[in-house]
Amino acid sequence: MKFKTTYKTLIFLCMTIMHAVSLFANHQSQPSRVYEEKGAQLMKSASEKLKSLSSLKIDFTYVMENSTMDIHEKMEGSLVSRGDKYRMHVGDNLFISDGETVWSYMEDIDEVHINLVENTEGALTPTSLLEEFDTQFRSTFIRQEHHGGRLVDIIDLIPHNAQVFFKYRIAIDPGTNMMSYAIAYDRHGGTYTYTINRVEINIPIPDSNFSFSAANYPGVEIIDLR
Repeated sequence: MKFKTTYKTLIFLCMTIMHAVSLFANHQSQPSRVYEEKGAQLMKSASEKLKSLSSLKIDFTYVMENSTMDIHEKMEGSLVSRGDKYRMHVGDNLFISDGETVWSYMEDIDEVHINLVENTEGALTPTSLLEEFDTQFRSTFIRQEHHGGRLVDIIDLIPHNAQVFFKYRIAIDPGTNMMSYAIAYDRHGGTYTYTINRVEINIPIPDSNFSFSAANYPGVEIIDLR
């Protein structure tokens, strides 16, 4: 499966709508501000926990759904990260970043796309939202609910600027400050859900995990978008 959403053209709101949103924000009720403050604090705690780790390995389940297009795809995945570097497998797709460059390999078409991190807006990993929530999103606490036998806090993230995904929903385990699941909502009725199944922290991860070697993929077509 191709991750088309990573390369979609971004849709920006017109100035009139942005002005209306600004007016709304300035006239929020006190309860709304309380929920935003709580959401921001919960995200801050989760972000600080993530940044305190020397490394992280996650096994997760990824589900893409769009009822209007009759799409339901489910894949298993894994992510290893160290600082701003990561290597993520989702099904037969591979995504690697050394913190500056991103390699996106699609096995079904035997292509690897190379891009700069700053040019990959809309890309999502199970941890990226925690790292940039304070500058990119408005956080709002929604409720507590049970997930996997544990009580989790539900927070919605709304991007300050229009992008591929108009909302993210994050579930944080208050006992560990770790993410339990994340859902991204696109503008075409699609949802993209990462459910965390297993977590390992502070494990050794070699540098070789964070670079793509074309020699390991004979015949791969390289598309350099930098």
